[in-house]
Amino acid sequence: MTWSVLHMCLLLTVYGSDGQSTSADPRCVYTFTVPTSDCAQTPGPSVDDQLLKGYVIALQEQFKQMVSDVRDLRERNDKLLSDVENLKKDSHSGVAGGALYNVQGGGTNYQCLPRDPQWGQHTEGLTSGAYIHGAEYEMPRANSPFLKTNFDGVPFNNDVPCAVCHVTGRQAKLMIPARKECPGGWTREYHGYLTTSADIYHPTTFECMDEAPEVIEGMGRDSDGALFYTVEGDCSCSLPCPNYVNGWALTCIVCTK
Repeated sequence: MTWSVLHMCLLLTVYGSDGQSTSADPRCVYTFTVPTSDCAQTPGPSVDDQLLKGYVIALQEQFKQMVSDVRDLRERNDKLLSDVENLKKDSHSGVAGGALYNVQGGGTNYQCLPRDPQWGQHTEGLTSGAYIHGAEYEMPRANSPFLKTNFDGVPFNNDVPCAVCHVTGRQAKLMIPARKECPGGWTREYHGYLTTSADIYHPTTFECMDEAPEVIEGMGRDSDGALFYTVEGDCSCSLPCPNYVNGWALTCIVCTK
């Protein structure tokens, strides 16, 4: 009696975070070893029927488990695709904007402006005294802490895209400066570096900029507007140094729950 190895393979499709298929490679996920007769050998006693029956039953049970696992994978895959579609429906993307960097008044919070505005009653020309401008990255050219995953270069002077997203099943959002990990029980959405306007300019809110920023292609013309600067620690006042380091860019993280 010899032992044969039986391979049972599944065709698994792997999906990326965008819900698109990235590969469909057969992967052997179950391997069984069963006793068989060797026809090349001199005929002899056959494999015990009860022993062979036991292996067949074991194979049947494992096959049932394999089918159940495949069903679970399909259900998880369907849920992933559904979540991706819901995210697309529940998100709003556009261009970042805000008050001009060097004025005294105006709004202090950045806005995510749609690319296709809808208008009401209006008059021609600038008459209201309150204006909104597009936003640019004003990060340092040298020693930039940002990754180049989404833009091969320094984003300095490029216009800023934006997105507002809804996470299904979570009601609370928390932005934590100077941290890269969420508290227990919270889910990380993204992390990066803290940004705002420069101290000498118009005050704005602090925003957490993704560590791998994107840019609006063809909009690197240095026209200023609202500006994003990375925020650094300053130990000259009451910041608790040396935990904070003078001149180091502050990280940040956005968490949901």
